[in-house]
Amino acid sequence: MFIEISNNLKKLSKFFPENLYIVGGYVRNKLLKIDDSDVDLASSVNIDEVAKRLEGTEFSVKVKNLKCGSILISKDKESYEYTAFRKDVYDESGSHSPVHVEWTKNIEDDSNRRDFTINSIYYNINKDEIVDLHHGIVDLTQKIIRCNNSADDVLKFDGERILRMVRIAGELDFKIDKQTLKSAKKFSSNLQSIQGNRKLLEIEKILYCDKRYNLNKGSLKRALNLLNIMNVWQYFGLKVKRLKYKMVFKVEDRFLGLLIDIVDTEKPECLQVFLEKLLKEQFGLNQTMTNKLFVYLSGYYNALEGMKNKEYFFKYFENWAYIYPLLGSKSKRVQNRYDFFYRYIIEHGLSIKLSDLKIDESDIKKNFSKIDKRNYERILNNLLSKVFDGKILNDKQVLLEEIEKNLQNY
Repeated sequence: MFIEISNNLKKLSKFFPENLYIVGGYVRNKLLKIDDSDVDLASSVNIDEVAKRLEGTEFSVKVKNLKCGSILISKDKESYEYTAFRKDVYDESGSHSPVHVEWTKNIEDDSNRRDFTINSIYYNINKDEIVDLHHGIVDLTQKIIRCNNSADDVLKFDGERILRMVRIAGELDFKIDKQTLKSAKKFSSNLQSIQGNRKLLEIEKILYCDKRYNLNKGSLKRALNLLNIMNVWQYFGLKVKRLKYKMVFKVEDRFLGLLIDIVDTEKPECLQVFLEKLLKEQFGLNQTMTNKLFVYLSGYYNALEGMKNKEYFFKYFENWAYIYPLLGSKSKRVQNRYDFFYRYIIEHGLSIKLSDLKIDESDIKKNFSKIDKRNYERILNNLLSKVFDGKILNDKQVLLEEIEKNLQNY
């Protein structure tokens, strides 16, 4: 059975008389007649020996993960991740990384450490043949995701495999074997042990799973429903076990849509506190990104609650471009109402931001040394409000005189 590969891979295989294999998604997708550029390589040769063999050749070698014996082999614009055959030993935490790795010469041992049958198909470049020790081709034909060994043994030590399973099911529009799904639900608590940034990466891949191979949104719906079936959301720090998915299907930025669905389902008492905890602890986002997402969501909810136009755009004018599509997916009426006022502000050149004022904090400090600097922002906001309403001109001297007139209040 022939798998299409590049000439560079054919040249590389000549350095491996022991046989060089492609394994994983590339083989799976080629058998499904799907293009995929990621190539994972494996053989019985350890990485030190590989580096020695390729020294001085057209191929460059760079260590990727020393613990797992992983290197990147590159030539021209092509890169391949190479890993020597190994066995993985996990602890009971359910985290993604093995605590110990044992090197082996045996392809059977290497295949047994992998997750699903459809990801455990090897292609021998040297011999131009398929090695399918777990009947993955049968499952490809039947469009089923099944663990390549006991489902409990495959999933109980690695929570990330559960999210990957959901993502692949969505990407390929495959069903999940009943026993595999049962074990995934049984060990879904292992998601608590996954680092936040890795959780975010897999969730984002799931959110766009229908787009990777141009499937319809039905595959996304099934993937998200799988997360509900396995009750995984409680391991993202949520009180609810199941989410009501609505906005995630309507907006272009599906992560924002998911956050709205989470908030609408969870109904937290304080949006800011809730998002701080969710985004930083569960998804590993930094404070800057957390603040941005809070502003977008608070702008969305404040609009739905009917915040007054002036107050609203004093707060959200610079973020309207991000809030606008969210509102359009929920209520065209509300979106149009605020967008009319937004365009009015722009067309008439109204001062809406503190930076629009002809004075700043340094002017207050220079002219009113007795005013506590903690009052600067409040003073400037008061001036901006009066300028916006047309009560005073946006002129430096006029603004300073207005401060002078109200000096006793500061």
